[in-house]
Amino acid sequence: YLKADKAVIFLLHGVIPHQVHPLRNYTRKHLTADYFDQFIAELSAVGQAISMDEIQQAMLGEKELPKNSFSITFDDGFENNYTVAAPILEKYNVPGMFYVTSDFIEHNAVSWVDQIEYAVEKVEKVAIKDIDESVDGAYESIEEKRKLMDSIRRLVKGDSAIDPYHFSDKVYEMIEKKPMALDKQLDRKMSWKQVRALHAHPLFSVGGHGKTHRILSHLSPQDLEVELEDSVEKLNQAVGQKLKHFSYPEGLAHCYSEAVIEGLKQRNITCAVTAEEGYNEVGADLFRLKRVMVV
Repeated sequence: YLKADKAVIFLLHGVIPHQVHPLRNYTRKHLTADYFDQFIAELSAVGQAISMDEIQQAMLGEKELPKNSFSITFDDGFENNYTVAAPILEKYNVPGMFYVTSDFIEHNAVSWVDQIEYAVEKVEKVAIKDIDESVDGAYESIEEKRKLMDSIRRLVKGDSAIDPYHFSDKVYEMIEKKPMALDKQLDRKMSWKQVRALHAHPLFSVGGHGKTHRILSHLSPQDLEVELEDSVEKLNQAVGQKLKHFSYPEGLAHCYSEAVIEGLKQRNITCAVTAEEGYNEVGADLFRLKRVMVV
């Protein structure tokens, strides 16, 4: 993935000691620690790790872009970023950017998709009805459940009329009657104390990633204001300074807009990354930086 004259920004979510679940984390949102360690070791041997501040400076032509440069970024704010991933990055002296979702940190909240995935794994036989023809049906095997989760992701992320958390609550109650038992490795988020400690580390920085992780372009102007204001302000208060980095939740081309970018600029954000796959050349739009997903 490394290029002599382009910067690659790698997108990750979490790093866990071991994979133990039959269904949960089937998308490899959380890498195993040994895989991540090998990944960083091999990258460091042939590439030049730089921070997102240095990416921004290089895109503006204020600093030369090193050959085979790369940057490591994490989305959401999982506690394993602090306990597992950060020590590995420190081991290889590799900078890291951690984009956090403020409600996840504030309330140790779980994303809508993790809530549904938990319920689908927990119950032996899953029955979905009167939701949508793309997901209605009976599911029992792990393979069937994975296909169900793929269909749910496509449905919710592709329909701006669906509120993901209202949807997940409805589906969860249809499948599982007991409250969700949070998994320490897959569900626990960082505390504000841990966020501050990461930002205070010379290798690491933090940035915003929304309030609730809703797709920003799907929101009304009023809801967008709340989503951006809470995300940016809570983070600024936590670290005691105005931050300038942001990552769009979901991050594909339809997930952000000019209105979203303008709202970020009004809050002193100067650099935002997407989840659109690709490289970044000098002069790239700082609000449309591309990344490469690592799974």
